[in-house]
Order: sequence, then structure tokens, then C-alpha cells
Amino acid sequence: MTRHLLTLPSGDEIAYWTHHDDEKPVLILVHGFTGSHEGFQYLVPLLTDFHLIIPDLPGFGISPLPDEKLNLVGLGELLAEFIDALQLPEPPHLLGHSMGSLVVAEAVRRRPDIAAQKLILVSPVPAPVGIADARRGGAMLSQLYYAISHRLPHVGAKLATSRRLTRLSTTVIMTTSDKELQAAIHNHHFDNLDHISSIGWYRRLYRQINRTGISRYRVALQRFDLLIINGNKDSVTPLKRQKKVAKLLGAKLMIIPNVGHLSHYEMPERLAQGIKNFLQ
Repeated sequence: MTRHLLTLPSGDEIAYWTHHDDEKPVLILVHGFTGSHEGFQYLVPLLTDFHLIIPDLPGFGISPLPDEKLNLVGLGELLAEFIDALQLPEPPHLLGHSMGSLVVAEAVRRRPDIAAQKLILVSPVPAPVGIADARRGGAMLSQLYYAISHRLPHVGAKLATSRRLTRLSTTVIMTTSDKELQAAIHNHHFDNLDHISSIGWYRRLYRQINRTGISRYRVALQRFDLLIINGNKDSVTPLKRQKKVAKLLGAKLMIIPNVGHLSHYEMPERLAQGIKNFLQ
């Protein structure tokens, strides 16, 4: 593993990590909301057939937030700029998890030439959250959490970094019964609290995520051979929604049984095998 810091032509900086032989096909992994490169730690040793490049998106992990007005379009632009700046000999394969799926979709919408023909989206945001959507309750509670954290100076700071609330929200989306793994996932999410760049920005970006979905990128994504991977117990991006969006986009759909939104933690072997089967 090697850590790098790349300064883009725009002047923005992105931290990223590389793994495995750089002569192998390149696979760039793009994390989800509030996450960082460390979320893929269990996948890394299982994907030795690829040269992995894993950035912290701007505003997450240790990559600085360039602008409080940065949105999904801007994140997609910066991802495309980042890939260009790597000066790779061939376009890389791209994988996005959750919010990362929207960033990848936006990047290839703007620059279809920056990616290889095969794209992988893991637990992608399928479509905007509607009024009668099963996701609406959780989305509204999370939006309220970010709103209170942003508006109340002292109480808000404590809420934004509350381990108790983070533990609760993580427990809701975990499906594993392995106590050791549960503790590891909680600790990783606790670590993410140390890298909150701006709770106000988190609030605005989260609202935009809920108003978007990969269904909005139909024209861009239909250019690619697309694989969607989703757990059958995913309450954040429900399988029922993924089946509809996979049909809309003409995508292949891989279903991982007995797992939810955190398949990269809870079932990395199944996820890695699906990735390798698709790309090889």
C-alpha cells in the first residue's frame, strides 16, 4: 500500500492509495457518503488481480474540501480530473459504492472516455426518494440530524460527532451477527467522525443525494457494460428498486444474499468474486 497526494490542474488536492502491481489492469474504487478509502480495506487483499487506486473524495477522509458549494456535479468533475491527472496508459475500470455510484455516473456523463467499457455500481442510489418511498423515513431522520447539527453551534457539534448516534445508525444497516465484525465496522465509522470537513456541506450534499439517482444518468450509463451489485437485505438501496433501475439501464444485476448496504465489510469475498467474474 502506498499513499499519494495529487494536486489537480484546478489546484485541488486529492489523497489516494494504491495497492498491488501497477502492471495489472487498473480498478478505481469510489467510496460512499461520509466514507473514505478505508471502507474498502476488506476488498483490497481479495482483488490482487488489479492495480487498485482508491481516493478519498474531496471533503472526505483526508482530502480537503475545496469549496462549500461543491455538489455531485462538482465531485464528478473532480473525479474525471483526477483520473486524467493520473496519466494512466489505458482508461481504468470504475467501481462506485452508494453515493460513489452517483459520482462515477456524473464523471462518465461528462467524460465517457475516462473509463473502460465495464462499470460496477455497488448498492447504488437507484432513484430519487419519493413521497411514498420506503426510504423516506430514514432519509428524513438523517436530514433532520444534519440540519440540527449544522444550526445549533454547541449541541450540533456534539451531535455531529456522537458515537452513540453513529453506532445506532450503523446498527440499523448492518446485517452481520458476528460481534467482532460488528465492532470493527463501528470503529471504522467512529474514525470517519474525525474527518468531517463541514457538517453544513454534508447536509446540502445529503439532500442532493436523496434527490438524485443513477436512473437520472440513463443515457450516460447505457453506453457501458454495467453491473449493479446489491444485497437482498439492503434497506438503504432496496433490491426492489435496484431491479427496476437495472432493467431501465440494461444492466446486469448481481444479488448477494443475506447482506445489506455494507457488503464490502460483511461479505467481501462474495463481492470480490462478482467483481472479478465481471471484469475478467
